[in-house]
Amino acid sequence: MSHKEKDDWTKPSVMTVGNSSIHRHIHPGVYKTEPVIGDHKALSTAAAALDLDKGNTSQSIDMSLTSILSAEAIENAVKDCQAPDTFCYKKFFQLCGLSSKTPKEIKDVFQILDEDNSGFIEESELKYFLQRFVPGARTLTEAETKTFISAADDDNDGRIGAEEFQTMVLS
Repeated sequence: MSHKEKDDWTKPSVMTVGNSSIHRHIHPGVYKTEPVIGDHKALSTAAAALDLDKGNTSQSIDMSLTSILSAEAIENAVKDCQAPDTFCYKKFFQLCGLSSKTPKEIKDVFQILDEDNSGFIEESELKYFLQRFVPGARTLTEAETKTFISAADDDNDGRIGAEEFQTMVLS
C-alpha cells in the first residue's frame, strides 16, 4: 500500500468483529471500545488488527487482572486480608485463583503487577499490591511487604523477578 493509499487516521471509523465494535477516533492510537454483547476475545482481535493497521508491529494488548482471574475471587481474596498484618501471600493466591493458573497466566499477572515494567516487582510496588487487584484496598504494612519479598527473593537482590514470582505462586 502506497503512502497515499494508507488509511487516514484523522477520520473516525468503526471496525466490527464478532459481536463487538471498536471506534477509531480522531486522535491516533486512542480507541473507545463499545461491546455490543460483550465479546472480549473479538475486541482483543479487533484492537490487535487496528494496532497492526497503523503500521505498529507490536501486538501488545492491554491486559487486566480480571481477564485472568474472576472479579469475585479477587474481591474475596482482598476482603480476607483487609485488616493490617493479616496478609498471607499463599492464602491470597489460593483465594484469588492465581495458584491454579498456568505459568503463562502467572507471568501475565506478574507483568501487570510490575507497574514500571522493569522486569521486577520492587518493594515500592509491592506495598500497593492489593490496590493493583482492587483500587481503594489497603496498602501492605512494612512487615507484610518485607515478608512477601523475603519469601520470593531467592537471589537476595531485594526485588521479585518473574521466575521468583512464579515459583512463589506455585509453591
